[in-house]
Amino acid sequence: MEKEKRQRTMFIILLTAVFVMLGALSVQAKLRTRIAVLPFYVEQGNDADTRDIDLGLHYRRMSGFIENQLVGHDFEVIDPFAKDASEKELNRIMEKTIEDSMLVAKDMCQKYAVDAVYIVWLKIKTRKTSDGYYKASAMLDGKGYDSGGRSLGANVLKTFKVTRRDFDEAVAIVEKEVGDVVGRTLTNWSGTAQSQLIKRASGGSGNGNGILARNAQKQTKYLNIRLDQANEYELIEVFGKILNTVRGVMDTRRYNQRIVRDNPQACVTEWEVEIDPNTTDPFRLQSNIMKMVNDILDAGGTIRINNVPYRYSPSEMKLMMGVFPGEATSRSIQFIINRERVRDREFKGRHDPERATQYSTHDQIFE
Repeated sequence: MEKEKRQRTMFIILLTAVFVMLGALSVQAKLRTRIAVLPFYVEQGNDADTRDIDLGLHYRRMSGFIENQLVGHDFEVIDPFAKDASEKELNRIMEKTIEDSMLVAKDMCQKYAVDAVYIVWLKIKTRKTSDGYYKASAMLDGKGYDSGGRSLGANVLKTFKVTRRDFDEAVAIVEKEVGDVVGRTLTNWSGTAQSQLIKRASGGSGNGNGILARNAQKQTKYLNIRLDQANEYELIEVFGKILNTVRGVMDTRRYNQRIVRDNPQACVTEWEVEIDPNTTDPFRLQSNIMKMVNDILDAGGTIRINNVPYRYSPSEMKLMMGVFPGEATSRSIQFIINRERVRDREFKGRHDPERATQYSTHDQIFE
Protein backbone atom coordinates (compact mmCIF):
# COMPACT_ATOMS: atom_id res chain seq x y z
CA MET A 1 0.00 0.00 0.00
CA GLU A 2 2.79 2.37 0.95
CA LYS A 3 4.66 1.41 -2.21
CA GLU A 4 1.64 2.24 -4.38
CA LYS A 5 1.36 5.67 -2.74
CA ARG A 6 5.02 6.41 -3.45
CA GLN A 7 4.62 5.29 -7.06
CA ARG A 8 1.51 7.45 -7.44
CA THR A 9 3.32 10.44 -5.93
CA MET A 10 6.31 9.95 -8.25
CA PHE A 11 3.98 9.69 -11.24
CA ILE A 12 2.23 12.95 -10.30
CA ILE A 13 5.58 14.73 -9.86
CA LEU A 14 6.81 13.41 -13.22
CA LEU A 15 3.57 14.40 -14.94
CA THR A 16 3.75 17.89 -13.43
CA ALA A 17 7.33 18.28 -14.63
CA VAL A 18 6.32 17.24 -18.14
CA PHE A 19 3.48 19.80 -18.19
CA VAL A 20 5.84 22.54 -16.95
CA MET A 21 8.35 21.71 -19.69
CA LEU A 22 5.66 21.62 -22.36
CA GLY A 23 4.31 24.94 -21.08
CA ALA A 24 7.75 26.52 -21.30
CA LEU A 25 8.21 25.21 -24.83
CA SER A 26 4.80 26.49 -25.89
CA VAL A 27 5.61 29.95 -24.50
CA GLN A 28 8.87 29.98 -26.44
CA ALA A 29 7.08 28.83 -29.60
CA LYS A 30 4.62 31.69 -29.32
CA LEU A 31 7.31 34.35 -29.50
CA ARG A 32 6.72 36.01 -32.84
CA THR A 33 8.34 38.64 -35.01
CA ARG A 34 6.84 42.06 -34.22
CA ILE A 35 6.40 44.28 -37.25
CA ALA A 36 4.72 47.58 -38.16
CA VAL A 37 3.56 48.62 -41.62
CA LEU A 38 4.29 52.30 -42.30
CA PRO A 39 2.38 53.77 -45.25
CA PHE A 40 3.10 56.86 -47.34
CA TYR A 41 0.30 57.98 -49.66
CA VAL A 42 0.34 60.28 -52.68
CA GLU A 43 -2.65 60.93 -54.95
CA GLN A 44 -2.27 62.47 -58.38
CA GLY A 45 -4.71 63.32 -61.12
CA ASN A 46 -7.17 65.94 -62.27
CA ASP A 47 -9.57 65.26 -59.41
CA ALA A 48 -6.98 64.97 -56.64
CA ASP A 49 -6.99 67.61 -53.92
CA THR A 50 -4.39 66.75 -51.30
CA ARG A 51 -5.86 69.30 -48.89
CA ASP A 52 -9.09 67.32 -48.57
CA ILE A 53 -7.62 63.81 -48.59
CA ASP A 54 -8.54 61.69 -45.57
CA LEU A 55 -5.05 60.31 -45.02
CA GLY A 56 -6.14 58.04 -42.20
CA LEU A 57 -8.69 56.30 -44.43
CA HIS A 58 -6.15 55.66 -47.19
CA TYR A 59 -3.46 54.60 -44.70
CA ARG A 60 -5.69 52.03 -43.04
CA ARG A 61 -6.98 50.73 -46.33
CA MET A 62 -3.62 50.32 -48.05
CA SER A 63 -1.81 48.84 -45.04
CA GLY A 64 -4.74 46.86 -43.66
CA PHE A 65 -4.70 44.21 -46.36
CA ILE A 66 -0.94 43.78 -45.97
CA GLU A 67 -1.44 43.41 -42.22
CA ASN A 68 -4.12 40.75 -42.81
CA GLN A 69 -1.58 38.51 -44.51
CA LEU A 70 1.11 39.16 -41.90
CA VAL A 71 -1.21 38.33 -39.01
CA GLY A 72 -2.34 35.19 -40.83
CA HIS A 73 1.29 34.08 -41.02
CA ASP A 74 1.97 34.49 -37.28
CA PHE A 75 3.54 37.95 -37.29
CA GLU A 76 2.65 40.21 -34.39
CA VAL A 77 1.54 43.38 -36.17
CA ILE A 78 1.64 46.73 -34.37
CA ASP A 79 -0.68 49.31 -35.91
CA PRO A 80 0.93 52.79 -35.74
CA PHE A 81 -2.52 54.38 -35.62
CA ALA A 82 -3.30 52.45 -32.46
CA LYS A 83 -0.25 54.12 -30.88
CA ASP A 84 -1.62 57.69 -31.10
CA ALA A 85 0.07 58.45 -34.41
CA SER A 86 -1.32 61.48 -36.24
CA GLU A 87 -1.89 60.83 -39.95
CA LYS A 88 -0.41 64.16 -41.00
CA GLU A 89 2.52 63.75 -38.62
CA LEU A 90 3.18 60.26 -39.99
CA ASN A 91 2.97 61.60 -43.54
CA ARG A 92 5.56 64.26 -42.66
CA ILE A 93 7.85 61.62 -41.19
CA MET A 94 7.36 59.33 -44.15
CA GLU A 95 8.43 62.08 -46.53
CA LYS A 96 11.88 61.74 -44.95
CA THR A 97 12.01 58.11 -46.03
CA ILE A 98 12.52 59.24 -49.61
CA GLU A 99 15.92 60.62 -48.57
CA ASP A 100 16.90 58.27 -45.73
CA SER A 101 14.51 55.37 -45.27
CA MET A 102 16.99 53.40 -43.13
CA LEU A 103 17.28 56.12 -40.48
CA VAL A 104 13.51 56.59 -40.32
CA ALA A 105 13.04 52.82 -40.03
CA LYS A 106 15.38 52.60 -37.03
CA ASP A 107 13.56 55.45 -35.30
CA MET A 108 10.15 53.91 -35.99
CA CYS A 109 11.28 50.48 -34.75
CA GLN A 110 12.26 52.08 -31.47
CA LYS A 111 9.11 54.20 -31.25
CA TYR A 112 6.75 51.27 -31.80
CA ALA A 113 8.97 48.66 -30.06
CA VAL A 114 9.05 46.28 -33.03
CA ASP A 115 11.62 43.95 -34.58
CA ALA A 116 11.06 45.32 -38.08
CA VAL A 117 9.11 47.85 -40.12
CA TYR A 118 7.82 47.56 -43.64
CA ILE A 119 7.58 50.90 -45.44
CA VAL A 120 5.13 51.20 -48.33
CA TRP A 121 4.93 54.13 -50.72
CA LEU A 122 1.61 54.13 -52.59
CA LYS A 123 1.03 56.45 -55.52
CA ILE A 124 -2.52 56.66 -56.91
CA LYS A 125 -3.19 58.30 -60.27
CA THR A 126 -6.79 58.90 -61.35
CA ARG A 127 -8.37 60.17 -64.56
CA LYS A 128 -11.84 60.35 -66.04
CA THR A 129 -12.32 58.48 -69.30
CA SER A 130 -14.25 59.76 -72.30
CA ASP A 131 -17.21 57.50 -71.51
CA GLY A 132 -17.62 58.86 -67.98
CA TYR A 133 -15.78 56.16 -66.02
CA TYR A 134 -12.96 56.72 -63.55
CA LYS A 135 -9.69 54.88 -64.03
CA ALA A 136 -7.43 54.48 -60.98
CA SER A 137 -3.84 53.27 -61.33
CA ALA A 138 -1.85 52.26 -58.25
CA MET A 139 1.90 51.79 -57.94
CA LEU A 140 3.21 50.49 -54.64
CA ASP A 141 6.86 50.30 -53.57
CA GLY A 142 7.73 48.36 -50.44
CA LYS A 143 10.94 47.97 -48.46
CA GLY A 144 11.60 46.32 -45.10
CA TYR A 145 14.16 47.05 -42.38
CA ASP A 146 14.90 45.44 -39.03
CA SER A 147 15.45 47.47 -35.87
CA GLY A 148 19.20 47.54 -36.56
CA GLY A 149 18.61 49.40 -39.84
CA ARG A 150 19.46 46.38 -42.00
CA SER A 151 17.46 45.64 -45.13
CA LEU A 152 15.26 42.55 -44.97
CA GLY A 153 15.73 41.93 -48.69
CA ALA A 154 11.97 42.00 -49.26
CA ASN A 155 11.62 44.87 -51.73
CA VAL A 156 8.53 44.79 -53.92
CA LEU A 157 7.02 46.88 -56.71
CA LYS A 158 3.43 46.18 -57.68
CA THR A 159 0.97 47.95 -59.98
CA PHE A 160 -2.78 47.61 -60.37
CA LYS A 161 -5.47 49.30 -62.46
CA VAL A 162 -9.22 49.53 -61.87
CA THR A 163 -12.01 51.24 -63.82
CA ARG A 164 -15.33 52.04 -62.14
CA ARG A 165 -18.24 54.36 -62.62
CA ASP A 166 -17.78 55.85 -59.13
CA PHE A 167 -14.55 57.71 -58.32
CA ASP A 168 -14.29 56.66 -54.65
CA GLU A 169 -15.03 53.04 -55.52
CA ALA A 170 -12.24 52.97 -58.11
CA VAL A 171 -9.69 54.33 -55.62
CA ALA A 172 -10.83 52.00 -52.82
CA ILE A 173 -10.69 48.85 -54.95
CA VAL A 174 -7.28 49.59 -56.43
CA GLU A 175 -5.88 50.23 -52.93
CA LYS A 176 -7.37 46.99 -51.66
CA GLU A 177 -6.11 44.89 -54.55
CA VAL A 178 -2.55 46.20 -54.59
CA GLY A 179 -2.28 45.85 -50.79
CA ASP A 180 -3.56 42.29 -50.94
CA VAL A 181 -1.12 41.36 -53.72
CA VAL A 182 1.83 42.79 -51.76
CA GLY A 183 0.76 40.99 -48.58
CA ARG A 184 0.56 37.67 -50.39
CA THR A 185 3.92 38.24 -52.05
CA LEU A 186 5.64 38.93 -48.73
CA THR A 187 4.12 35.89 -47.01
CA ASN A 188 4.35 33.57 -50.02
CA TRP A 189 0.66 32.89 -50.39
CA SER A 190 -0.71 31.53 -53.66
CA GLY A 191 -4.11 32.00 -55.26
CA THR A 192 -6.11 35.03 -56.35
CA ALA A 193 -7.96 37.45 -54.13
CA GLN A 194 -11.32 36.10 -55.38
CA SER A 195 -10.42 32.42 -54.95
CA GLN A 196 -12.15 30.43 -52.20
CA LEU A 197 -9.24 27.98 -51.96
CA ILE A 198 -6.01 29.60 -50.83
CA LYS A 199 -2.80 27.73 -50.16
CA ARG A 200 -0.65 28.88 -47.31
CA ALA A 201 3.05 28.31 -46.83
CA SER A 202 3.75 25.92 -43.97
CA GLY A 203 4.61 27.37 -40.58
CA GLY A 204 4.44 30.84 -39.09
CA SER A 205 6.93 33.65 -38.86
CA GLY A 206 9.43 31.38 -37.15
CA ASN A 207 9.65 28.64 -39.78
CA GLY A 208 7.56 29.75 -42.72
CA ASN A 209 9.08 30.17 -46.13
CA GLY A 210 7.76 33.64 -46.92
CA ILE A 211 10.54 36.05 -47.89
CA LEU A 212 9.81 38.41 -44.99
CA ALA A 213 9.70 35.63 -42.37
CA ARG A 214 12.83 33.92 -43.65
CA ASN A 215 14.98 37.02 -43.76
CA ALA A 216 13.71 38.43 -40.46
CA GLN A 217 14.45 35.13 -38.74
CA LYS A 218 17.94 34.84 -40.24
CA GLN A 219 18.98 38.19 -38.78
CA THR A 220 17.93 37.49 -35.19
CA LYS A 221 21.40 36.11 -34.39
CA TYR A 222 23.25 39.21 -35.62
CA LEU A 223 23.35 42.35 -33.47
CA ASN A 224 24.84 45.79 -34.03
CA ILE A 225 26.87 47.08 -31.08
CA ARG A 226 27.60 50.81 -31.08
CA LEU A 227 30.01 52.65 -28.78
CA ASP A 228 29.57 56.43 -28.85
CA GLN A 229 31.89 59.23 -27.66
CA ALA A 230 34.95 56.98 -27.27
CA ASN A 231 37.86 59.18 -28.38
CA GLU A 232 40.58 56.95 -26.92
CA TYR A 233 41.83 54.05 -29.03
CA GLU A 234 42.84 52.13 -25.88
CA LEU A 235 39.25 52.21 -24.63
CA ILE A 236 37.97 50.84 -27.94
CA GLU A 237 40.45 47.96 -27.71
CA VAL A 238 39.42 47.22 -24.12
CA PHE A 239 35.73 47.26 -25.02
CA GLY A 240 36.40 45.08 -28.07
CA LYS A 241 38.08 42.43 -25.91
CA ILE A 242 35.07 42.40 -23.61
CA LEU A 243 32.77 41.84 -26.60
CA ASN A 244 34.94 38.95 -27.77
CA THR A 245 34.71 37.12 -24.44
CA VAL A 246 31.41 38.14 -22.84
CA ARG A 247 28.88 35.39 -22.20
CA GLY A 248 26.42 34.95 -25.09
CA VAL A 249 28.64 36.17 -27.96
CA MET A 250 29.82 33.60 -30.51
CA ASP A 251 31.72 35.86 -32.93
CA THR A 252 32.61 39.55 -33.28
CA ARG A 253 33.60 41.84 -36.14
CA ARG A 254 34.42 45.55 -36.00
CA TYR A 255 33.28 47.32 -39.15
CA ASN A 256 33.31 51.04 -38.39
CA GLN A 257 35.49 53.36 -36.33
CA ARG A 258 35.80 57.14 -36.17
CA ILE A 259 38.02 58.84 -33.58
CA VAL A 260 38.22 62.63 -33.25
CA ARG A 261 40.43 63.36 -30.25
CA ASP A 262 39.07 66.83 -29.48
CA ASN A 263 35.40 66.07 -30.29
CA PRO A 264 33.98 63.04 -28.41
CA GLN A 265 30.49 63.64 -29.80
CA ALA A 266 31.78 62.84 -33.30
CA CYS A 267 33.37 59.54 -32.22
CA VAL A 268 31.68 56.25 -32.98
CA THR A 269 32.76 52.62 -33.19
CA GLU A 270 30.51 49.81 -34.36
CA TRP A 271 30.69 46.02 -34.17
CA GLU A 272 28.55 43.21 -35.44
CA VAL A 273 28.27 40.26 -33.06
CA GLU A 274 26.77 36.84 -33.54
CA ILE A 275 24.73 35.41 -30.68
CA ASP A 276 22.72 32.27 -30.05
CA PRO A 277 19.09 33.53 -29.98
CA ASN A 278 18.08 30.46 -27.96
CA THR A 279 20.30 31.39 -25.00
CA THR A 280 20.53 35.19 -25.02
CA ASP A 281 18.96 38.37 -26.39
CA PRO A 282 20.13 41.98 -26.87
CA PHE A 283 18.90 43.17 -23.48
CA ARG A 284 20.45 40.27 -21.61
CA LEU A 285 23.69 40.79 -23.53
CA GLN A 286 23.70 44.48 -22.60
CA SER A 287 23.42 43.49 -18.92
CA ASN A 288 26.19 40.88 -19.31
CA ILE A 289 28.53 43.46 -20.83
CA MET A 290 27.89 46.00 -18.08
CA LYS A 291 28.35 43.34 -15.40
CA MET A 292 31.64 42.29 -16.97
CA VAL A 293 32.89 45.90 -17.09
CA ASN A 294 32.05 46.36 -13.42
CA ASP A 295 33.59 43.00 -12.49
CA ILE A 296 36.89 44.11 -14.02
CA LEU A 297 36.74 47.51 -12.31
CA ASP A 298 35.84 46.04 -8.92
CA ALA A 299 38.77 43.63 -9.19
CA GLY A 300 41.22 46.47 -9.75
CA GLY A 301 41.81 45.62 -13.41
CA THR A 302 43.28 42.15 -12.78
CA ILE A 303 40.82 39.27 -12.99
CA ARG A 304 40.13 35.98 -14.75
CA ILE A 305 36.65 35.55 -16.24
CA ASN A 306 35.65 32.46 -18.20
CA ASN A 307 39.31 31.37 -18.19
CA VAL A 308 40.31 34.62 -19.92
CA PRO A 309 42.82 36.78 -17.99
CA TYR A 310 42.28 40.54 -17.85
CA ARG A 311 44.97 42.93 -16.69
CA TYR A 312 44.45 46.66 -17.11
CA SER A 313 46.40 49.65 -15.86
CA PRO A 314 44.82 52.38 -13.68
CA SER A 315 44.65 54.70 -16.70
CA GLU A 316 42.78 52.07 -18.73
CA MET A 317 40.42 51.47 -15.83
CA LYS A 318 39.66 55.17 -15.66
CA LEU A 319 38.58 55.01 -19.31
CA MET A 320 36.31 52.05 -18.59
CA MET A 321 34.55 53.84 -15.73
CA GLY A 322 32.56 55.92 -18.20
CA VAL A 323 30.96 53.00 -20.08
CA PHE A 324 27.21 53.43 -19.77
CA PRO A 325 24.32 51.54 -21.44
CA GLY A 326 22.32 53.53 -23.96
CA GLU A 327 19.41 52.59 -26.20
CA ALA A 328 18.68 48.98 -27.12
CA THR A 329 16.34 47.34 -29.61
CA SER A 330 15.81 43.73 -30.63
CA ARG A 331 18.64 44.05 -33.17
CA SER A 332 21.02 46.68 -31.78
CA ILE A 333 22.68 47.84 -28.55
CA GLN A 334 24.24 51.20 -27.78
CA PHE A 335 26.85 52.12 -25.18
CA ILE A 336 27.99 55.66 -24.38
CA ILE A 337 31.14 56.99 -22.73
CA ASN A 338 29.78 59.26 -20.02
CA ARG A 339 32.56 61.47 -18.63
CA GLU A 340 30.37 62.74 -15.81
CA ARG A 341 30.01 59.13 -14.70
CA VAL A 342 33.81 58.84 -14.56
CA ARG A 343 34.05 61.91 -12.32
CA ASP A 344 31.27 60.63 -10.03
CA ARG A 345 32.96 57.25 -9.62
CA GLU A 346 36.31 58.86 -8.92
CA PHE A 347 34.68 61.05 -6.29
CA LYS A 348 33.01 58.05 -4.61
CA GLY A 349 36.15 55.93 -4.87
CA ARG A 350 34.03 53.03 -6.08
CA HIS A 351 36.62 51.69 -8.52
CA ASP A 352 39.88 52.95 -7.06
CA PRO A 353 42.56 50.43 -8.18
CA GLU A 354 44.47 50.98 -4.95
CA ARG A 355 41.47 49.90 -2.86
CA ALA A 356 39.94 47.33 -5.20
CA THR A 357 38.39 44.19 -3.74
CA GLN A 358 38.60 40.80 -5.44
CA TYR A 359 35.04 39.58 -5.83
CA SER A 360 33.81 36.25 -7.13
CA THR A 361 33.79 36.20 -10.94
CA HIS A 362 30.24 34.82 -11.02
CA ASP A 363 28.33 36.37 -8.11
CA GLN A 364 29.12 40.07 -8.44
CA ILE A 365 26.34 42.63 -8.56
CA PHE A 366 26.90 45.76 -10.59
CA GLU A 367 25.45 49.06 -9.62
